[in-house]
Amino acid sequence: MKHHILAVDIGNTNTVFGLFDDNDDFEIQKNWRTVTRRDRTSDELGIFLLGFLQSSGIDPAAIKGFIYSSVVPSFNPIVERMAGDYFRSLAFCVRHDNIPLTIDYPRPEEIGADRLVNAVAGNTIYPGSQIIVDLGTATTFCIVNDGHYIGGSIAPGLKLSMEALFRNTAQLFPVEFSRPPCGVIADTTRHAIQSGFFFGWVGLLRGILSEIHKAYPDQKYQNIATGGLAAMIHREVPELFDTVDPMLTLRGLKIIYKAGKSGGSISH
Repeated sequence: MKHHILAVDIGNTNTVFGLFDDNDDFEIQKNWRTVTRRDRTSDELGIFLLGFLQSSGIDPAAIKGFIYSSVVPSFNPIVERMAGDYFRSLAFCVRHDNIPLTIDYPRPEEIGADRLVNAVAGNTIYPGSQIIVDLGTATTFCIVNDGHYIGGSIAPGLKLSMEALFRNTAQLFPVEFSRPPCGVIADTTRHAIQSGFFFGWVGLLRGILSEIHKAYPDQKYQNIATGGLAAMIHREVPELFDTVDPMLTLRGLKIIYKAGKSGGSISH
């Protein structure tokens, strides 16, 4: 029987599951997404995940390892209990002190696990130095200089900002994030909102990336983007990012799992 490993990325908005073979490449075989519900029990989560596996024809007995990263600490015990009860696996939790990356940061324990996982993936898969942009609940920028994580920036998330605008204004209404056909000068309220968010966010991304490049003029960076809206922005403004990798976080979890296994820090 082929052995599989489960990777789980627990975010503030969504939890993403990835399935990978226990080999040395960076690829994810299957992935699924669900809303992060802090009141969900380990049994609910386990049954939910079993349904995903069975719908894809995966025998749960083939799961031989489990790794997760989390920015929702209260959810961690639920995931760990689920891994033990349903997959007989000891869940490997990503921390700043168990990843294959040098961290040059005064308080590494403050760095979000998702940012660390992205940095490991960027550093391993893409040669040289990287600026990794994750357009999630927050918009994060992580800088890796020749294998050293040195810091970054955190801005509000796009969807969060849009929701805040609609929630706190009486006459503005929800719209889809997209580049309006009229361009930056809008001809309707719908297009005005789309224009402000699209060009405003492109400006935010371009501005912060530019400042990082100016701060390290001797470094040649690859701008790598991940997160739900990265591909759409890249289609419209292709010069912003060198690469869009929607599976970056899950691929990073696989890399960390393999590094931990080879180092003897993971047991089943």
